[in-house]
Amino acid sequence: MGSYIVDELVKRNHQVYVVDNLSGSTIEYLNPKAIFYKLDLAQQPELLMSNIRPEVIFYLAASAREGASQFDPVKITQTNYWAYVKTLENAIKFNVKKVVLFSSMAVYGNQQVPFSEDLPPHPVDIYGINKSAMEETTKILADVHGFKWTIIRPHNVAGIRQCLTDKYRNVIAIFMNRIMREEPIYIYGDGKQQRAFSYIGDSLPCYMECMESGDGEIFNIGGRNPITINALAELVINCFPEYKHPEIIHLADRPCEVKDAWCTTKKSEEILGYRERVKIEDWVKNMAEWAKQVGSQKWTEDTLALKSDKMPKIWI
Repeated sequence: MGSYIVDELVKRNHQVYVVDNLSGSTIEYLNPKAIFYKLDLAQQPELLMSNIRPEVIFYLAASAREGASQFDPVKITQTNYWAYVKTLENAIKFNVKKVVLFSSMAVYGNQQVPFSEDLPPHPVDIYGINKSAMEETTKILADVHGFKWTIIRPHNVAGIRQCLTDKYRNVIAIFMNRIMREEPIYIYGDGKQQRAFSYIGDSLPCYMECMESGDGEIFNIGGRNPITINALAELVINCFPEYKHPEIIHLADRPCEVKDAWCTTKKSEEILGYRERVKIEDWVKNMAEWAKQVGSQKWTEDTLALKSDKMPKIWI
């Protein structure tokens, strides 16, 4: 997501600074016209802000391992909430004008679908709690210190360039890498849970619009048409006919996972011009062709801090 935003900002002749600790990404897709800092924002953003003095911040830095957040709460909180508060405090010191915060559909929790922006936050996992806290902190500090803000709640964003190596997040990418590695596909529960998936190409124009529009507003941006995880698995598998058909194994439900989750897009359509222009069958196929060019990837090896009988066995 960040690399696409950077490309668009460069096209519009903005001076762009990219900050990333590369814990979940690479610089492979970094625009050469952007200035890059390898830095962990949870550690030392002070000197960075004094050098950059940003006018607008697109804040996407996160550990997006929602399902794993119950087993790694300190790291998730440091990476998400603590890093954001430190960054925001130092940006305020240098008179930031606007912050575009990328939150998450996870703030809605287990409420009636489709989720609309006027629903009160009711997160049910550690990741969602972090994102909700980031939103509220933004509102409070903006009111006190006088900067503008727009909050984006994306969900299940995917497309070319997505990380293929993380077994804890990005289900489409996980399915693709498992197929290429000739490993089983694992589905939690009965697979009838529904999600709407968001194509980065459809969402990007709205991300950019938030730099100039939507001050003081929250927007759901992303897919509005739900699909079951079972159907998604078959869709992905059908994009890899030259590979062995993977075994599909159903595991126990993940703890704290919401059964059905997708959002309304009425507000982002009316204000930001959101449109779904590419069918999921088409963009998943394009993503699959890219993944084949990249090739199968070794899984990132990480150890979660807390063990539990409720932890998915494939994470142990």
